[in-house]
Order: sequence, then C-alpha cells, then structure tokens
Amino acid sequence: MEKIPFQVDISRVIEVLATQIYQTPLALLRENTQNSYDALLLRKQLGHSFEPQIEITISSAEIKVSDNGIGMTGIDLKSHYWRAGSSSKNTPEARAAGVVGTFGIGAMANFGIAEELEVITESATTGERTRCKARRSTLSATDDCIEFEPLATTGSAGTIVRAVTQSGMTINVSQAVAYISEFVMFLPMVVRVNGIIASRKSYSSIIPAIAQTWSESIVGADLGGGFQCEMVLAGSGSGELLVQCSNLSMGGQPLSGVLHLRQGMSNLRTFRSGFGLATTAVHSVYQFGGVADILVLQPTAGREALTTASTQLLQQWVSKIDDFVSIRFSSRPEADQNTQFMTWAAQRGRYDLCGLLKISIQPGSSRTLLEVKAQSETKPWLVYGGADQSTLSLASEDRPMVVLSRSNPRRQCEHNYLRSFCKIEEMTDDPKVLSIKKEKDWSLPEQALSFRLSGVLSSDYFVVAKIGFGKMSHELPILVTRRNDPIEIILDPEGQSVQLLISVYDSQYAAFDSMVKDFVRSVVFQKIADLVPSSTRQGAEAFLKSIQRSREVFEYELSDSDSLQSIWADYTSGEISMPEAVQKSIDAAAKSVQVIDSTVSAHVRDVVPDVVDNAATINVAADINATEFAAAPPIMRLEKPTDRKLLTIPASEPPLQGYRCFLAISDRIREDRGDFFLQPHKTSVVWGGQRALFIFEHHSGEFGLYYDIQSQEIIASGSGGKAFPTCTIILKNRIFVPVPAEIEAAFVPAAGERKKLQVKCDILYID
Repeated sequence: MEKIPFQVDISRVIEVLATQIYQTPLALLRENTQNSYDALLLRKQLGHSFEPQIEITISSAEIKVSDNGIGMTGIDLKSHYWRAGSSSKNTPEARAAGVVGTFGIGAMANFGIAEELEVITESATTGERTRCKARRSTLSATDDCIEFEPLATTGSAGTIVRAVTQSGMTINVSQAVAYISEFVMFLPMVVRVNGIIASRKSYSSIIPAIAQTWSESIVGADLGGGFQCEMVLAGSGSGELLVQCSNLSMGGQPLSGVLHLRQGMSNLRTFRSGFGLATTAVHSVYQFGGVADILVLQPTAGREALTTASTQLLQQWVSKIDDFVSIRFSSRPEADQNTQFMTWAAQRGRYDLCGLLKISIQPGSSRTLLEVKAQSETKPWLVYGGADQSTLSLASEDRPMVVLSRSNPRRQCEHNYLRSFCKIEEMTDDPKVLSIKKEKDWSLPEQALSFRLSGVLSSDYFVVAKIGFGKMSHELPILVTRRNDPIEIILDPEGQSVQLLISVYDSQYAAFDSMVKDFVRSVVFQKIADLVPSSTRQGAEAFLKSIQRSREVFEYELSDSDSLQSIWADYTSGEISMPEAVQKSIDAAAKSVQVIDSTVSAHVRDVVPDVVDNAATINVAADINATEFAAAPPIMRLEKPTDRKLLTIPASEPPLQGYRCFLAISDRIREDRGDFFLQPHKTSVVWGGQRALFIFEHHSGEFGLYYDIQSQEIIASGSGGKAFPTCTIILKNRIFVPVPAEIEAAFVPAAGERKKLQVKCDILYID
C-alpha cells in the first residue's frame, strides 16, 4: 500500500486567513497599527520610562508601521507572530495593560494584499534585535521559507513592519490616511500618519457642540441594577442633552472606560483603550450617540465590529442612562422643550414627572401642569382636546379652559397628568358615526372589501374587527370604535380610499388582495396598533420565545465555537489535523459571506409590480398623518418567490417611502430570525467605514434585532445614521430591508462587479 504526504495549499490557507477576513489594504493597516499600540501598552505596563509613539507611512505600493513598544524576541516571533492561531497577548498582564487584539492571526493577515513582509524588531526585555522577511509566493507549511537574521542591538526597543503590495494592487493613499486616522484619533501618544499627527484629539472633536446653558455633576450616580458612574449632565435652552459618564462600575466591580453621549447623534463610535473598534448603534429614546471607550468591549476577529456581548453591554448602559437622565431632567424647565423626554414619560407611564410641561390656557398664556394642578384644588378646570372654535369660545376669564396639544407625545403626557393629578371637567367633540349603511344595501365590492379587511386583520394582526360602512362627523374617511367587542371599523363608502379599493375590485381583481393588505398596513394599522397582541409586554415575551432558537454564527467572535482563533488553537494543540483546520476555516469564512452582482439584481417593479403604485396611491387617498418613524408592518407578498438578492427603483420612477434600494437578508438569517420581520417594527441605520448596522425595534419596545453588514469597500466616507421609515418587503423566500439613499451606492453593483458582504444578526434586548 502506497502512502503519500499530506499537502497543504498554503495559498488557500492564506486566502481564508487573510483575504476573506482582512479584505482590504485598510484592514491590514488597522491591524498593524493596533499591534503597535498594544506593544506600547505592554511596554508601559513594565514601568519603562519612554515617550511612546507610532509612525505610519503609506504610499501606493507600501505600508510601513513603526513603534517604540515592547518589541519581540526570537521566541515571540517563532511562537506567535509567524504562527497562526497563537497570541502572546492572551495573558493576565496583557489584559491588565488594556491590549486591543488577542486573536492570534499574526503575520498571515498581511498576505491578503502583501507580496512581501519585512519585520525588524528589538525586544525591550532582552535587547534582542531581529530581522525577518517572507514572500507570499514562497510561503510553505513544510519548507523553511521565512528569513531570520539576528542584528546588532541598538538600544532602541520597538518594531518596524513593512508590507509591500502584490503586483497590480495599489493603495488609495488619501483614503487610507483618512481611514486609519479614525482609529487612532483618541490615542494619548503621538501617532504620525505620513508625517502629520493624527492622535491626541478630544472626544468633543466628533460630538457636535450644543448651546449649553446648564449642567450638573452627579457623584456616585446610581443608574439601577448595579450600574453606577460619575456623571456630568448638561443641556441647552432648547432642551438638547449631553451626558458624560466616567468611573463606571457594574455589580460593584470597576469598569475602565467612559461614555460621552449627545442627544440626536444616533450612531455610537466605540473604542477600547482609545483605539477605534466600530461604529454601532443601540436603542435610545433620546437617540444618544457619541463615544463609548470601555476596556471590556471586545472586537471581532478580522474586522472593526463588536461582539454580541459587547453590543448588549452598551445597550444596557444606554437604557439605564435614558431612565436616569429622564428622572433628573424632569425637574428642569427645559424638559418642556424636549419631545424625547415626553416620549420616555409616555412609554414608561411616568406622567408624575411631567409637571413642568407647559399647557395652553384659553384665554391667556400657557402654564405649567404643576400650576394647573395647584389651581385645580379650588376649582376644577375645563379641559378640551379639540379644535372647534365654537367650543373654544366658551372659555372666559371667569372660567378659563385648558386646551390639549394637538400632537403626541405632548398631548398624551398632558392628558394623563391632568386625569391623574388634577380636578378637571372634560369637554369633548369626539368624532361620531352619523349614519350606518345597512348590510342588505352593500354592493358586491363592498361585501368583498368588508370580508377581506376582516380576514387580513385576523390572520396578519390577530385583531378581530367588524367592518361596516357609514358617514362620520369631521369628514373622516375611517373611524375605529372600541366600545364594542369586537371593535368596529367604519369606512365612508364615498371616501376616496374606499372608492379606490372598489375600483380595483371592479377593474383589476387580481390586484385587489394586495391592495387591501397595503391599505391595512398604511392606513388601518396605526389606528389599532395597541390592540395587536404582541404590542403588549406579555405578547412580546411570547413572540420572543417563539424565535429564541440557538444563535447561528455569522461572525468570528471569541465566543464562537468555529472562529478562526479557536480553529487554529485546536490545530496547534493537536486536537484537529491540518486538513480539518483548513476545511473548518473555509467553512467559517464562506458561511458569513453574501455575494451581490448584477445577475441577482432586479427592479422592484419586475418582482412585485404593484408595490410602488399601491404605496403612492393609498398614501394620497388616505391623507396619512401618522409619523413615518412609527412602528409599521412589512409589505407582504408571501405568494411571490424570487431568486434576486437586490431590488432597485430607477430614477424615472417614484421612490418607495424614500428608498430606491432593497437588500435581501441572508437565507440563513431569514430561516433563523425571519419571523421577527413579520411583526410591526421601527427601522434605524448607522454606518461608518466598511460597516452598516441596521437596528429593527419591535413595536412593543421590548426588544429588537440588529443586522450587521461588513463590506469589502468603504460604505461611506464618514460615519452617520438615524431613524428611517420602515419599509421591509417580505416575499415567499426572501426578506428585503431598505437601504437609505445615503449609502445605497455601496450596495448596487456596476456591470461585472461582485460585492462581497459579511453579515451577522442577533436579538438586541432594549430594556
């Protein structure tokens, strides 16, 4: 029997370790700079007296990163740097120093784009100075291929890494300089990039200033649940808020780091020991964003992203800060200017904190709710929530009237405060049903419409409703009456929306069903949203349990059983063979990658022809006033399959709720988490560098889902993000999420172009 040696295709191993993880020259630059920073931290941990610095030189064909850190010994080079799967930074000393990287991919990461790699290093502990050099074309798993040359000691510890790109690969110098500057901007030591200092900036440099008029320092702020910090809370006369947290602790244990947050920023730049990790987002009523620099934040291997545990930790902190800040802020008059404070009070039912909100008085000027409360002790106030001038004219100096705001959440806060804490007499001119059309007089289209509407509400929203036709006061086209069980929904048979649906029934019956579904989604849902069972805490918990399966792995994390670190650690310890390690690495890389090209792209109209037209027609007919950022159901066409992964709308057609690009989530995530999207949800998107993060908040406000996308190319030159209207499209075998116009160019491939996207998805616990 003949035996042959096992052969390792070293180029394929490098492709898995480098090309599919460190996909661009920018990632290589980040990783080598991170290693230099870690080396400086390790040398400082030894107590050495020196001025730490990093020098980065970038040209079109070469990247050089130099530092005066701890350096490496010959053993370090052989056992760790040139050995995939081993890291010298997985030690208590390294963790105490605050190092950023512990993945152990080592020199292999460079060969994703480098043909030649040279390392010159001198150890600060032994004084050894060594020069190493390797070429991609001659790398081998069996032959000696890395040059080692001892050099004379110079007395200057540190490391120089020089990577020369492969033939045909060039580096965009200006893009690379901007990219690495984002990661080193807050480092306390000098970091020069092409001769210019890019570090030593303050957090305020990326947080827009507010016209600050007040601030307070809170020592030992107890946020609840074992979360504590030192806090500086500041605000402007217009109600905007700034929060700075330091000396963090959880469960009595110190947590090294700071949080600098500003209302309305949405996106959160994260750092570990000052080194950039990712742009991310968490749910916040105030849309707090800014900077989170916390030592325990963990990056994922090979990309500037956070682990699931780190994202959840940030969510916990921001949720606690939302609550604490709201309670403190309620005692300030500026709370009257802050809609997000009112939203928080309404969501939490804390109407007792709304006393400083001002409410309109007729005749006269506004007064605080506290003043109204005090004055109601002697005589009840008349309270009116309408706009009828004849009713308003009843107010007089002898009997003034409190007039509720016309918009929420202020109206909700005013009304509940008055009912709970004041003596009032409510005046109403609620809409009324003036006449009902008898069922025997319904036309065939009206019968079909009533039957189909009740069916959609029952099957899609689990709401039982009786549908009727009649005339309403206030010229309303639709009125929901909740006094009866089941609820009654009355439609004006002469109204534009009903006439539209009837005309579709008569002339385009095949489109009738989808038009009714879109009518319920766009018009009816906002009037009955609170009646949908999963909108309650109990219903949300039941739904969450139904989708809480074992988490699929879509990212290389420390906690993942098939991460590259654990795979190569298993190999180096002898637990698995080289072919097993190679195959596991290939599988791990492949399963997180989506490929988008022109063959899997199509126009929305070619796949779901009626969606764009229905949206435009129904929205005009219904005169929709609901906020576009409220939780909304998806657009569902469950009978329609497609093999496309990207849907677009050309400039010659109207956009769909402002979007012209829709990206399919991966099949594995659809199978594992797809049921989430069937529920009404809110949509937020943040982006930065090569990453876009989609946050979908369940309409109950209890939990959410995040969908994390990493591109090979830069998605946007700067970071950004905000809340967007929900416009998820669900087909038989695909779920498409909308891509904001600001970043759609990064997802639409040109002719012949293939875009690779790495993806990750998991539940995000909001409270």
